[in-house]
Amino acid sequence: MIKKSVYIFIIVGLLIIPILLLSGRSPVFGKNSFVPWEEAVFAEVEKQHGIAAAERLRKVHGFIVTNQYKPVAEKLKLVNDYMNALPWIADPDIWKMPDYWATPFETLTTFGGDCEDIAIAKYLTLRLMGIPDDKLGFAYVQTSNKERHMVLVYKESKDIPVVVLDNQHPDVVSATKRRDLLAIYAFQNDGTLYLIKDDGKNDREIKMKVEHKKLEMWASAKKRSRKNQKYFEKFNAGRPLIPEWVRTQPGDKK
Repeated sequence: MIKKSVYIFIIVGLLIIPILLLSGRSPVFGKNSFVPWEEAVFAEVEKQHGIAAAERLRKVHGFIVTNQYKPVAEKLKLVNDYMNALPWIADPDIWKMPDYWATPFETLTTFGGDCEDIAIAKYLTLRLMGIPDDKLGFAYVQTSNKERHMVLVYKESKDIPVVVLDNQHPDVVSATKRRDLLAIYAFQNDGTLYLIKDDGKNDREIKMKVEHKKLEMWASAKKRSRKNQKYFEKFNAGRPLIPEWVRTQPGDKK
């Protein structure tokens, strides 16, 4: 269940914008701010996917608007908590195929997903909240139960350890404290792939770095996401759902 504090954030965010509009003052959004969507977007989602799906999307939208100016550490914690509350559903049960990386829109409208889907939802939410693309990545790992698993990772700078956002763990913690996870590879949105040596005892080492690697599952998810965004532009007064400063990252130009 989503924490009470998260619901409070959402409610406040949804109330602030109408109050500003009624007072004759427009909300002030910076250059790299998430500008709220038009109501017609949610109406179309409701038409296609039902009332519950539209309300879920509306809540995430309000969550982003409300929390986009919080400190980075707080954003990471809030997003990890929020998305970890999504129901876990295996790909064969929801998509009728052994492996499928859903877009955040698909995950929210169908209400659930597996580790890849939840990690992707965290990634896009943090991007929309202003986290730079080059600070985020995905890590494919093996758990202590010998299961393959994907998590989102955040790296503030070269000298600061990576932190892990894991749908199987309640806290955002340094990767150095997650020795229960054996890293296999990591990748970023721009196609940079890192093969990792990890014996679970010593420090993890990068065995190989490959640039501009095309990962089919990631490319497929982005293609579906772009198609969906294009469709909904007409319901958002012609404005893209994803701001230009997010869409023009190197990994999203093709």
